[in-house]
Amino acid sequence: MKAIILAGGKTHLPGKYRKVAKSLIEIDGRPLLDYQIEFLRKNKFNDIKLSLYHKADEILKHLKKKDKKADISKKRGKVAGVEYIIGPKALGTGGAIRNAAKGLKKDFLVMNGDVLCNLNLKKFVKFYKKNISEPRIFPSSGFSKTYTPRILPLKVSPLRKRVSHEDILGAMAVYYTQNPVDMGLVKTKNNRVTEFIEKPDYQYSGYINAGFYILSPKVFETKGYKSKKLTDSFAVEEVVFPELAEENQLLAYVHRGLWVDVDTEGGPEKAKEILEKIKEE
Repeated sequence: MKAIILAGGKTHLPGKYRKVAKSLIEIDGRPLLDYQIEFLRKNKFNDIKLSLYHKADEILKHLKKKDKKADISKKRGKVAGVEYIIGPKALGTGGAIRNAAKGLKKDFLVMNGDVLCNLNLKKFVKFYKKNISEPRIFPSSGFSKTYTPRILPLKVSPLRKRVSHEDILGAMAVYYTQNPVDMGLVKTKNNRVTEFIEKPDYQYSGYINAGFYILSPKVFETKGYKSKKLTDSFAVEEVVFPELAEENQLLAYVHRGLWVDVDTEGGPEKAKEILEKIKEE
């Protein structure tokens, strides 16, 4: 499964961080991006693509330090073992995902460029695949040609195979917090997102968007995406996720471990604490 890191946005942090690319915010002497790439590879995600725009040149120059021969003069390419694509302008999360996922035929993982955590991606993917699958008779089997096709229990059918439910278009990792700090509020029921409110203007505690998604390419056929031109800048959190929640098409996977949005007040300091805990695991 390809993994896309949304690393093209500006930082919201003040002071010394203001002029630094979000992905290059240093945590314990190393850029956030380094930790994110290592995290993906540790979880067996080796097909990685960066979606870039703001300060893309600085991010690519950093990666080139590990890959002296890489050509980073083009709008797309590969450096230090990861692909990259630079958007024509700031596209927002919605436009950046579509731009980076262009041509993909299989489900893919998206990771926000400002999060640090110990999410178990193997379990996340397993949860997604389990919930989009159902047992069916193999259409090519001789048995199915002489027997009326019907759904059989997994433990019974020797001819089962996994077939995706067309109504589920993705999964979102969610995280419980009593201090959301301008995060998207996620309401869930029976492993599905039932409502998604991006940065509500009232105090609350509950599940928030943890910044990890598994998406089907069919997500680009939704009304939200179809309403936007390829060059439009928009937030997937505002245009697409509320629609998927309303249509009951987005799964919710609860992450109960360590998590931080580095691009928030105190984020870099908390990220350092989390890294120390992760090393102890």
